[in-house]
Amino acid sequence: MKLVDGTFLDEALRESESDLLFEAGYGDEEEQLRLYLLFEHQSTPDPWMRFRLLKYCCRIWEAERRDEPGRSELRPIVPLVFYQGRRGWRWVPRFAHVLVDQTGLEPEGVEGGTRGRIAQLLMMAASGRHAEAALEAAARLAATGIFSGAVSHFRLFVLYVMATQDEAAVKVFDEALRRHGRVPLAQHGKPI
Repeated sequence: MKLVDGTFLDEALRESESDLLFEAGYGDEEEQLRLYLLFEHQSTPDPWMRFRLLKYCCRIWEAERRDEPGRSELRPIVPLVFYQGRRGWRWVPRFAHVLVDQTGLEPEGVEGGTRGRIAQLLMMAASGRHAEAALEAAARLAATGIFSGAVSHFRLFVLYVMATQDEAAVKVFDEALRRHGRVPLAQHGKPI
């Protein structure tokens, strides 16, 4: 284990908190993980501890990205909080995010509200997956009349297609819009 220089605490809390960051090897390829120790003088559980701990971990990752710009992945951090209050603590800090991996999704499988489905289909087309089918499905949904009286989501979708697609794909989308009764793209600011 190797101690890493520095602190990641909020300036205002440095009187009541202390932290240490260690690097340790793990796995077959001797990857480095980080063990972040947070010592805090606190007599009662703090519902905001989890948020502060996440901020400190993000500061560690920001420093890592700054100091090692060639890295392609962030090192794992194991945050460890020491607490010695009178009342017991009822949570364990865990951070997660939801990943909706749609790489294997077909255009017909896109679910949700109409605007959300159109956005997903256009992102699918922008990534090159099922581009024609996704643009066709997006144009069909756009023809349902959901855009009347609302913020011009339709215009935003059209601008997104124009910014992310090549000329051939823009023509495919324009033709699909015409088939489904929507205003052609040429009337939305960019002739095709």
